[in-house]
Amino acid sequence: WDEVQCEDKMDLMYEYGQDDIAWTDDTPERIVTGLTLRQRLGGQIPDELSLLSFLQYLDLENNKLVGSLPSHMYELHKLKTLFLSQNQLSNVDDIGEFKHLEHLSLSMNNFKGPLPASFENLKHLKTLDLHTNEFTGDLFQVINDFESLETIDVAFNDFNGTLSPLVGNMANLTTILLGNNQFSGGIPEDIQFCKRLQDLSVEANHDLGGIIPAVLGQLTSLVFLNLSTCGFKGPLPASFGNLDKLKFLDVSFNNLDGALPKELGNATSLTTLGLAYNEFEGLIPSEFGSLTNLKELVSQNNNLK
Repeated sequence: WDEVQCEDKMDLMYEYGQDDIAWTDDTPERIVTGLTLRQRLGGQIPDELSLLSFLQYLDLENNKLVGSLPSHMYELHKLKTLFLSQNQLSNVDDIGEFKHLEHLSLSMNNFKGPLPASFENLKHLKTLDLHTNEFTGDLFQVINDFESLETIDVAFNDFNGTLSPLVGNMANLTTILLGNNQFSGGIPEDIQFCKRLQDLSVEANHDLGGIIPAVLGQLTSLVFLNLSTCGFKGPLPASFGNLDKLKFLDVSFNNLDGALPKELGNATSLTTLGLAYNEFEGLIPSEFGSLTNLKELVSQNNNLK
């Protein structure tokens, strides 16, 4: 066993109450509430795990598990954290039975097609990690009222549809990673209400399009911003000069035009700036000389002087 976490029976009786659970003298004084098993399992997930009825944390990452979650697993109603990434799983159709789930990772498996219908029940999620699968469908139609979300990582799938304006209601978001999907319809203005956002990556959504909204410059907690290869048009917002914590900015491989905003010279934390393969023109502003932390500037295939 890599790691087993236990809690005292008396603590759990206080947490869950004495009426809803049939506590007996045979109930162990120490009860398993967390389990980590990595690089040890193959084949189907063992049914026996469903006997750990007080399990709140289960980490089965980086094994060789295949197929579906056993039906009895969905009886673990106290589960708050479920990590299943780096396996070969293909079915979690009843995932919505885990109604108290807060952290879910299904990345790097063999999932295909739309999210299960029951997924809509996971309204307490804080972490959603689905990257590197073949999920399809309109993601935000499923999660648009998941207002507890802090991290969304669905990169490298085939999700489509638009980025819902309701993302503005997800005020706790710190990370949005949507790269390499098929989203369209631009970045909604309502993203300005995600004031805690630190990482935003939408690269390689070729039909996302529209203009880069100036309101991104109000997200002053941003550290990482990747907007490359999205079909954006128009100017680079001068408001990006407000992003004094921003270290990485890539807007390469779009259809951006006009002069580079001198205000970007105020983003003095920048270490990487990607501007290549656009239609920028004119002189590189002298204010860029203030970017003393800049280590990489990629600007070829523009009309800059």
